[in-house]
Amino acid sequence: MDIARDFAAATQDLGAGARLAPLWWRVGLEQTVARYRRTLLGPFWLASSTLATAFSLAIVFGSIFGASLAQSFPFIMAGVVAWSVTGGMLGESANTFMLGAGIMQVQKLPLSFHAFLQVNRMMINFLHQVVAFWAVMALLRMFPLPHWQLILSLPLAAATALLFSIPVGMLATRYRDINYMIGFISQALFMLTPVFWRKGQMSPKLHWIADLNPFAHLLEIVRQPLLGHPAALTDWLASLGFFVVAGVVAVLSLTLYRRRVVFWL
Repeated sequence: MDIARDFAAATQDLGAGARLAPLWWRVGLEQTVARYRRTLLGPFWLASSTLATAFSLAIVFGSIFGASLAQSFPFIMAGVVAWSVTGGMLGESANTFMLGAGIMQVQKLPLSFHAFLQVNRMMINFLHQVVAFWAVMALLRMFPLPHWQLILSLPLAAATALLFSIPVGMLATRYRDINYMIGFISQALFMLTPVFWRKGQMSPKLHWIADLNPFAHLLEIVRQPLLGHPAALTDWLASLGFFVVAGVVAVLSLTLYRRRVVFWL
């Protein structure tokens, strides 16, 4: 095996996938429309689920931690919305290539095309949730003016999800038990990430749970701008580090296993 040649092919695969943006954008849009066809609210059903989750968590955990609904609801709702595009990538990544099995078996496309398609669907759903978040905040007269950092944090979160989905998608395609295992991991990670609780509410001895969690930092660089605040520098540095590590692992995975994925389907 020529490592240099395979490495060049891996980087070319990512470039070819990016150049197919008109195709994966259109396919992702049509798949989203088809999923909610003949429904009244369409993708906003997902947003309504987010609202229900945020309300429930705000009422239950707000009372436990002694915070008022006016304080806890915007924080928790922004956290749940941000989680859909940060921590939510873990569950979505496992199906990256299995959902594209039909296309892969009849059409030769860059492997990264399916990762771009998966992230595109995730971002379309996220945009619907953001619209619902702003609408509810406006109705409650708590509308936060988004911080300009949101322009940077969303592309970084999407790029990280793209790179992260490649090795995880390969692993889940090769070993199907991984898909079920990731479901348990996602649930545990949701509870261990400060989506509905604040790090300051923990004992200082347990701060490492959030400090060593890359999804927690990625969550904050999306949530804080949604609430109108700048994210901390440490969260940005940790998120950039997560992006770099995901990129290295993604390119390495494409270099070694790019040609085998179609045979694992």
